[in-house]
Amino acid sequence: MSLHSTPILYLNMGGEMLYVLRQRLKAQKIDVDKTVQVLITVLDDVIATLLNPKILSPIFEESPPIEISQLRTTLESVALSSIMKLDRSSMDKLFDLMIMMVKYQLKVATGPREVILITLNHMDAMRDMVNDVNAQKCVSMVHQMVVNNLIYNLTRISPLFKAQFYGCLTFEEVWNARESCLKELEPYHVRVSILLRRGLQNDDASFNVVPQKYDEKYAEHGNTLATMRIKDVSPETCCGGSFDTFGDRKTLLGKNIYLPTYGLTESARQDSQQFLRDCGTKAELGMLAVQLGTEETNYERPFTLNLLSNMDEENVNNANKETDTEGNNAKRNNAENEKPKLNEDYKAKLDTVYADFFDDEHEGLKRSMDLLDLLDEIE
Repeated sequence: MSLHSTPILYLNMGGEMLYVLRQRLKAQKIDVDKTVQVLITVLDDVIATLLNPKILSPIFEESPPIEISQLRTTLESVALSSIMKLDRSSMDKLFDLMIMMVKYQLKVATGPREVILITLNHMDAMRDMVNDVNAQKCVSMVHQMVVNNLIYNLTRISPLFKAQFYGCLTFEEVWNARESCLKELEPYHVRVSILLRRGLQNDDASFNVVPQKYDEKYAEHGNTLATMRIKDVSPETCCGGSFDTFGDRKTLLGKNIYLPTYGLTESARQDSQQFLRDCGTKAELGMLAVQLGTEETNYERPFTLNLLSNMDEENVNNANKETDTEGNNAKRNNAENEKPKLNEDYKAKLDTVYADFFDDEHEGLKRSMDLLDLLDEIE
């Protein structure tokens, strides 16, 4: 039984809770300015409470793993520390998401350094989310608590802190902490839709180990590294991954899986953003050219939609042209002089579609905030 597992559970589950809250709050069908203000307020309050030194004091003590029921009580009080309110059903679903995401991340971790890097990825996300200056200081403090001597950081807060986390521990000690965490999470078997969609989970709630760029291969090198302290081993020996405040963690585990950019490399993310900007620029220039009447005449359209009902056919029978020339000329002259008539049937269909769209949009804006309906579907 490890004496260093509780901070792993607490910080990683707290980070996953923030991911869900952020993603669902941004999905609200309400005024944009109001959404931003609510998002900032909720995340600042929750992060400040999550990293409150009074709560962290018992979390970071060297002690047997905290019971999940007790951990849930603490995290529930953290979630309810803001203006947001959750009923029992919403909290159950939120807690299941937190449990299963952390369980997946620890299950597929390839070594002790990655276990620490997973926690640091959650800390990085908290730093990006928070706006309050004091809360940002708390994030930096906890980051140092994770990788350095705990006495150095919190002696002024509590003289009881005599533990050293995690960079000061050996590889074997950190790996044992990971095993203790998984033992506590073992009874939980819930299928999560986002893991199922990405092929990371099976219908029986078991996990798929998908090859990742980061791989410590601790199973192969464990005998050599087990008794060595993590901070004494070069990161390059274990596939890299920085412990610095703004370092590159290398691993995807612990990052926000709900973001559309999850799993993309930095170059791929930049290429995607540039492609979208280029498409938007071309579309705007094309619309401007049409409005100004400067569109090139040799532009080939993929198809032409005819919205007029009485335009002459271009391909008429040549035999008819040769006969009754005067009659055809008269018809063409009449067609050119007449004003084109809109296709009333097509216009009616467009009006119907527009009405349906406007009603759906208007109805969506009237919805009240209900986190239960917005939480990720758990099958």
